[in-house]
Amino acid sequence: MGDTSPPAQRLVLDGEYDLARKDEVAKLFDSLDGDGPVIIDLAKVTYMDSTVLHELAALRLKSDGRSITLVGVNPHLRRVLDVVNFDRIFDIEE
Repeated sequence: MGDTSPPAQRLVLDGEYDLARKDEVAKLFDSLDGDGPVIIDLAKVTYMDSTVLHELAALRLKSDGRSITLVGVNPHLRRVLDVVNFDRIFDIEE
């Protein structure tokens, strides 16, 4: 018998994310369906402000029980995520 768990949905973010892109990020996160795992690729993110951190936190809250992994996290962004304790609510991979 094969694995019947749903495949991971992958989102790729690219560029700078700040207040100007808040609605874009919110729509992207709202587009996730089901309750399968989510992978958010941050390898091409050059900047992220607290607005987007808030959207990530909101995604975590409404996705209770769903695995969410942040991948491609550069050292600078990793430090920010650790400061706001996102390492406790997301799986983070560099």
